[in-house]
Amino acid sequence: MRKVVALALVALVSATAAVAQSNQFMDTLLASKQLDFGQASYLVLVASDNIGEDADAPRAFELLGSMGWAPEDATLETPVTLAQFSFMLMKAFGLRGGLMYRLFPGPRYAYRELRSAAVIQGRSDPGMAVDGSAAVRMLGRVFDVKGVSE
Repeated sequence: MRKVVALALVALVSATAAVAQSNQFMDTLLASKQLDFGQASYLVLVASDNIGEDADAPRAFELLGSMGWAPEDATLETPVTLAQFSFMLMKAFGLRGGLMYRLFPGPRYAYRELRSAAVIQGRSDPGMAVDGSAAVRMLGRVFDVKGVSE
């Protein structure tokens, strides 16, 4: 009986720590004026269930790089462009895209696909920086496109 109670207590403490880490991350993300690859990879990979919430940004960035979804010269602190973030979203959520994206999958056509699907709204440029609140809004619109309930 003591083992069950101890195990339940350990599970509760670890779950509380994971939620606290997630809340702290979201607060930092929403206040961010320019998303970096560490933040973007954590946000996209956790939202798409490719990595658990208990992971951190360096681990998420490492996984993103191993999947081939980040430029080779990118670092954890490298700012993410709108086209790069679009490519991450397309890959992580398995969005098919149109003919040009299927022929030449990359940030350029990922940006065009998400612009066409109204995931990217307002004035935008593929090379512009992405702030935290815009990234969260785009993620919500991807859920709408995919038909995934939050």
